[in-house]
Amino acid sequence: MNNVKLFNLSEKLWIAGMAIGVGCCIYFLVQKDNDSALFFFGFFLISAVTYLMRRYQRRKEEAVAKQQHDQKVKEKMKKKIS
Repeated sequence: MNNVKLFNLSEKLWIAGMAIGVGCCIYFLVQKDNDSALFFFGFFLISAVTYLMRRYQRRKEEAVAKQQHDQKVKEKMKKKIS
């Protein structure tokens, strides 16, 4: 499995974690349990930060892969011309 697919899967898992965090936070706020709501709000924040980091890593990895691909194509074109 290449890194881009792994980062993509990881992003989806962290988005699911954010959804669970928001849902539980709202549920516990309605139930008047502010301590539990605060815990799930913290979980949401950690999930959001981790998601943003993974997205940044994926985009960088895609840029590197594209650059390497373009380099290989240029080398093949030079060989064909020669």
